[in-house]
Amino acid sequence: MSASFSRRNILQLSMGAAAISLLAACGAKDDAGTPAGGKDPVEIKVGYIADYNGAALMAVADQEGLWAKAGLKPKYLPFTNGPLAIQALGTNNVDVAYIGSGALWLPASGKAEIWAVNSVSNADRIIAQEGITSLAGLKGKKIAVPTGTSGDQLFTLALEKDGLSRSDFEVTAMEPPAIVAAFAAGQIDGAALWYPLIDSAKKGKPNLVELFSNEDFIDKFTFPSTFVASPGRAAKDKELATSFISVIKSANDYRLKNQDKTIAATATFLKLKEEDMAAQASVAKLFSSEELAKLSTDGTVNVWLNALQEQFKAADKIPAVVDPKTFYDAALYAETPAV
Repeated sequence: MSASFSRRNILQLSMGAAAISLLAACGAKDDAGTPAGGKDPVEIKVGYIADYNGAALMAVADQEGLWAKAGLKPKYLPFTNGPLAIQALGTNNVDVAYIGSGALWLPASGKAEIWAVNSVSNADRIIAQEGITSLAGLKGKKIAVPTGTSGDQLFTLALEKDGLSRSDFEVTAMEPPAIVAAFAAGQIDGAALWYPLIDSAKKGKPNLVELFSNEDFIDKFTFPSTFVASPGRAAKDKELATSFISVIKSANDYRLKNQDKTIAATATFLKLKEEDMAAQASVAKLFSSEELAKLSTDGTVNVWLNALQEQFKAADKIPAVVDPKTFYDAALYAETPAV
């Protein structure tokens, strides 16, 4: 492992501690649920991101009473990105959390394990101010990147495709909400970001330019979002893991069959507009739980994870590519029945 890897990634993981404590203190949301089978429900602390991809299954599980059926009582905690959520896994603030594909370098480096695949995303973009029509047009200018996220990941792929490097730009690490404000104020020239935050940026800069999206690399890369827990948690607490997965599977299949109802439920859960949720839902590719089980056990998900690992290694986020079996137990997901 290089010195640069150690410094950069350890710093990135440690910087979120204060933010995690604040979110845990003031951002939690409880759902009481009802006892299943006469037993008191077991509390599970669930981290989510406040957008359609990151919250839809939580909203469905609430609406359909799935937590209670599984004997669980969720306590929700919001995060702005995956690395912060994974940092919280090691502090007992969170039991399981949603992350986007850009944070999957952390499970690959032994910081978390995947319990379930959520969906495949096409939400990420490289954006620029009006009049800039290529990544090369941003050379020497300010680009804001949320470190360790799917936006950061897309930025790396875009640089490789256009034969550029980060040193060609004035790259600034920023949190996603701060990027929206800075872009709208014209303080930065470009950004690596995702929907729905780009919708917010468009309110200030309606003529912004989208230079790259996930879809530009779909022939080589797939961008799955997942639910993760701390390493070894499923082995230590299999009942909690299977109960959670059973809820996720049921909520996933409901979402696939009832998009409009899921959009409405997610809007209510997040206290946002349904039209915003509908726009976000349009950039997610969904699968049934049966399809996800097959994709997991036939090796397809491992192909996705290996391709991402190769990209993370090239970006010096991980020292080496490892067998996805070390951080994703496909059989655990496939063999757990829906609630």
